[in-house]
Amino acid sequence: MDLTTRLIEGSGLSIPIFDGSYNNGKGRYLSEPEIIKNSLLAQIFEPSELPSLLLVKIDSKNPDANHLRQRTFTDGIKRKLAFSSGDNYYFADDALRKKIKRLFATEPDTACRYGSLLVSNCYKGSETFTNLRVKIVDFTDPQYADYKTGDCHGKISPRLAKQLGGERNCPLQFRFAWMKSWAESDNSQAPKTSFLAKGTFLPDAKLTDAEGYDIVMDRSSIKVVFHSPPTFESL
Repeated sequence: MDLTTRLIEGSGLSIPIFDGSYNNGKGRYLSEPEIIKNSLLAQIFEPSELPSLLLVKIDSKNPDANHLRQRTFTDGIKRKLAFSSGDNYYFADDALRKKIKRLFATEPDTACRYGSLLVSNCYKGSETFTNLRVKIVDFTDPQYADYKTGDCHGKISPRLAKQLGGERNCPLQFRFAWMKSWAESDNSQAPKTSFLAKGTFLPDAKLTDAEGYDIVMDRSSIKVVFHSPPTFESL
């Protein structure tokens, strides 16, 4: 059984599956892999970093913590739980697990609460952008009321929305990652902290293009902050 996670062009990540609930916990490998399209996981990591990723399923009605312990699989690789998404548990070898763990270092429990951000299927598409102009505001602060954001809701340039597969005047769900390491050394305007975010955007040229922004994101959309928690001003 090939237990290698691969990036398949046009299809996304192909992740092998181990059903840990089968045969009193002895488990079995499923013939069909999990296909995840346009995920943040594939955007953040290089394909060469992901081969050891393995999806483990357990009986959600009768969960057994023993199924989530470190174990050695048939390829001889020891894997540990790296993060979860609903009833899906993603295992990885030490090298990949440590890299994923750094994403949730500030609040380790977010690997369970918001691990789904890494493997959400973005059916319309995904892109890595350069020179993206993002304004981060706080809908609870009256000084930002004119941006008309809300809880996990922001605005996006119609041009950018179209590029992502969105429709004019129609809200779209989004997943967003910013890695501090992506910033150019001379860019003083880049966020000082890496983060993952989710929510909805509504195309609005007046609040984005006309103001010199591609995206107006509300602070409430930021769910996972890497390293030390930022102050609002640092964003």
